[in-house]
Amino acid sequence: MGVEGFLGSWREEEKVGYEEMANALGLPPEKREFFKNARTEITYKHDGDQWTIIVGMQGVPHTRTFQFKLGEPYESASLDGSALKSVMVAEGDQFKETHVDEAMNGMEMKIDRHIEGDKMIVNTQVGGLQMKSLYGRI
Repeated sequence: MGVEGFLGSWREEEKVGYEEMANALGLPPEKREFFKNARTEITYKHDGDQWTIIVGMQGVPHTRTFQFKLGEPYESASLDGSALKSVMVAEGDQFKETHVDEAMNGMEMKIDRHIEGDKMIVNTQVGGLQMKSLYGRI
């Protein structure tokens, strides 16, 4: 199936390791609580070699749309709107992402995504910290 399995829309159902990650990133208490309870929604589309990802949060009307080609750098943003330099590659049936936050002294975030059954498993790593999120199709 390859990365075609990602096509469509997904909603976050669970996250493990969030508190440690939020503390290490220095999120202010109000943002920490908001993102702890927020459920991210992601839609994947592609047309030829052009990919589109639409990212939002359940119940929040504003979304962000990112377009890119696999393996090529593009401008993106974190959920709180911080600008990121990003690259996404496909390795078999997985997406592997690298995001660099220039405002935080080049802090690097690595995200690996894969599908297991009807769930998308997302592993996020920043420094020595890890967070795991589980998404279901919507």
